[in-house]
Amino acid sequence: MAERAPPPEDTEYSLQPVPLVARLSLMATILLWASLTLDPSAPYLASWWGSSFPFVVFLVGTIVANLVLSIFSSLSGYIASKEGLTYALATEKVYGSKGAAIPAFWAGIVSVGWLAFSIGVVAEGIQSMLSLPAWLYYLIALLMVLLFMVTAYLGVKHIVKLAMIGVPLLIILIVAGVGLSTSKYGTPQMGSFDASLLPVVFGLVLGTFVNGSIVLSFDYQRFCRRPKDAVLTAFTNFLIFWSFIIILSGIPAAVLGKDLYGTYVQLGLRALAIVTLFILAWTSADNQLYSSSLSWTLGVKTLGSTVDRRKVVFVAAALTVILSWVKLHTFAVSWLSLLTSVSLPAGVVLWTDYFLVSKGRWTERNMVANYQAFLSWFLGSVTIWYLHVHRQFWYGILAGFLVTFIVYYIIGPRRK
Repeated sequence: MAERAPPPEDTEYSLQPVPLVARLSLMATILLWASLTLDPSAPYLASWWGSSFPFVVFLVGTIVANLVLSIFSSLSGYIASKEGLTYALATEKVYGSKGAAIPAFWAGIVSVGWLAFSIGVVAEGIQSMLSLPAWLYYLIALLMVLLFMVTAYLGVKHIVKLAMIGVPLLIILIVAGVGLSTSKYGTPQMGSFDASLLPVVFGLVLGTFVNGSIVLSFDYQRFCRRPKDAVLTAFTNFLIFWSFIIILSGIPAAVLGKDLYGTYVQLGLRALAIVTLFILAWTSADNQLYSSSLSWTLGVKTLGSTVDRRKVVFVAAALTVILSWVKLHTFAVSWLSLLTSVSLPAGVVLWTDYFLVSKGRWTERNMVANYQAFLSWFLGSVTIWYLHVHRQFWYGILAGFLVTFIVYYIIGPRRK
């Protein structure tokens, strides 16, 4: 009987820490993270918010939310660079050898959901701006997923190469949109500052990347050579680049009062918008499929099996097609609210365990499942959902953060 061939080498370190020799330069990690923010959901959502809220509220809410996201990403990125671990491997240290399956599978579902969101935005944009029959939306979405999963299969170095094309294209589109709209129609009216709307805008912008600031920061900033590089990467790409994309994408929509597609058609940028959104969808597909494959590979391992990360990419791609056909992007508010409520407390548990409970050094606990971690996660999620989403209190997200932190710090298991 012939021997089975050995599994291919895991060059993406999906089940082990990234060695120092495989780490990337600061510029490379910034570019890599910039490709994460190259997401069609950004101009799509920013156009909606820019035309729906007073511009001054939109401006302040975006900057404050991105400052918070920078801090979140710094916390995750610091741990990732120090330990060299993916988010899924980090959850194994905190939630237990079997318990890690839950946050790992959730992280993968979120990544696939964001990809389906982005694919839907671009497929609908192409169909709308070219006045194509409605049924072609489904075919465009399918073809994009099949094409885009190629570089996610190949790995992180190919994602960096794609970012070198996508970043300049997005900047050109945004600058052209702002320049044409303001030169033809003037600058947007700042409007009156309505403090009651600020928590709404803050929560929506926070929801765009709250999961990414936790999960993707681990998956990508583990390639940083030093923790300082991870922190610089976080602030550069959230406070500067992500704010730049959202605010400047919102300006033409605020001036014209139209959605993303109508805005660029009226400005005569139809062709540039289609090409750019297509590239944005590609970069988003790379990052989301790559991250989901890392999380699900660990999730499968906790259940007692081993699977090649690249095979998981095909499963994630199939689920992406299904969710894009459901048109997940049309449920934007519910989707963003769900991400904030569930993803943030899961990250708070990790940060609290590493920095305070474990004193900056993870050692083995030999636990199957950390029930204190799951209780803290659950109570934090319920608090955010009830206060922020249901009752719309301005302090809902902060309260959920504090509930998670306090409960886990008090009852969380100490390491020897």
